[in-house]
Amino acid sequence: MKNRTKIIVVVSVLIIVFLSIRNCSCSPTKTNEKAIVSSNNYLLTNPPLPELDIPYQKFEIDPSQPNELFSKMGAKINIPSDAFLDKDGNVIKGKVEVSFREFYNPLDFYLAGIPMNYNDNGIDKVLESGGMIELTAKSNKAELFVNPTSKINVDLFSWTKSKDFNLYDLDKTTGKWIEKGKDSISISNIDKELNSLPPIPSAPKIATPASFTLVDDTKVNPEIEEYKNVRFEPIDIETCKISDAQEMKIKPLNNGLYEVTSILKYGSFRKENKCLCYLAFEEGKDYNNAHKIYQKKYSKLLEGRKRLSDNIKFEWDKYYGVVNAYKKLEIKSLSGEEKIIRTLTINNFGFVNCDYPTSYPSGGEINPIYVDENGKPIVLNNVVLVEKNTNALFRYSDNVKFNPSNNNLLWGLTNDNKIAFIKTADFKSLKNSTSKQKVRMHIHKQKVTTYEDVANVLFH
Repeated sequence: MKNRTKIIVVVSVLIIVFLSIRNCSCSPTKTNEKAIVSSNNYLLTNPPLPELDIPYQKFEIDPSQPNELFSKMGAKINIPSDAFLDKDGNVIKGKVEVSFREFYNPLDFYLAGIPMNYNDNGIDKVLESGGMIELTAKSNKAELFVNPTSKINVDLFSWTKSKDFNLYDLDKTTGKWIEKGKDSISISNIDKELNSLPPIPSAPKIATPASFTLVDDTKVNPEIEEYKNVRFEPIDIETCKISDAQEMKIKPLNNGLYEVTSILKYGSFRKENKCLCYLAFEEGKDYNNAHKIYQKKYSKLLEGRKRLSDNIKFEWDKYYGVVNAYKKLEIKSLSGEEKIIRTLTINNFGFVNCDYPTSYPSGGEINPIYVDENGKPIVLNNVVLVEKNTNALFRYSDNVKFNPSNNNLLWGLTNDNKIAFIKTADFKSLKNSTSKQKVRMHIHKQKVTTYEDVANVLFH
């Protein structure tokens, strides 16, 4: 085979590492200036069953460098360096203890005792949540504050990609939720994320009878010698029509593929045949040496790609867990095919809500006299209503408003902390009237000791 064209083969590996630190100020700061400390938005909650309050997850970090923390539920807390201030506005450099918890559904809101009421231009409404967290920080047991020039962001799983939701912080002086702008939303699927990983050349392959070699009989192109122990393995032998030709070209492609082109010339006639190939080696010494070189050359890239792949799969496992929790509580029916993440910016430590003000249910109303299954009057505390497919918690102290067309669940606690409830079928027997009427409650006799206990009683 004659080859008169000089072939230059360049093999390169481009490894790109992205490091993103959100909301980091790059402007120089005067050493004699201190950031203004804003009040934290700690919420005075009232957990109805304190022993079942949503627990905190705690982290100890070095605040002088960026930190990326993951909650047990899969939320990601992105903390830039110098994100914490003391009460005087000084940047904290010593160890910081971060406390974090997240709330996804009405049962979470209930057990944590979080008030979800919201006054919308004089109209009482309830905040329907697309995701809520509580984040606090201390250093040497002293309360810390947000550095406004180096804010923390939290990536939180959500059931909705609606842009109608806003961020809310609590104003401690008024006890009201204050709108603080918008969050950001990202939507992805697992195949797209895995395909976005840095490409890696394919590992050496053992040559099959379909493989071929390239030889430059003219000795004009010495670079062909680089392939003297290499065979080219066609990806699809049926479409590969390589043969002896006056000219041959080799073009390295991505992921370890090579495009081999044979060029036939007869006067003004010219015909090119292309063949996509892997590099392959004869089994034995040639293959073993090639494999050792490959491992040495790409070991760090292989390890890094596996770590990124494992992180993606871990995050998706967590997301499926949140999706299944929604389904189990019959709050939302999600497919889990798209992962929806809402990014919440922390303006003040404490509670941050991603919510949409929704109206109280309408169409039905009762003025209840609660009784047990034997007709004996009972006192109910912490009475709430939940509607299927509405991620909100409606609290009532007297008359209960509901939508007769929806699946409804009403519950409260007796004086001895037993769960008393009625479900959709029970609502159908009630009169839609503001006149007092007996409402026969089902009372769970056993003591509930875990979150799962409460979920099983109410949602199964």
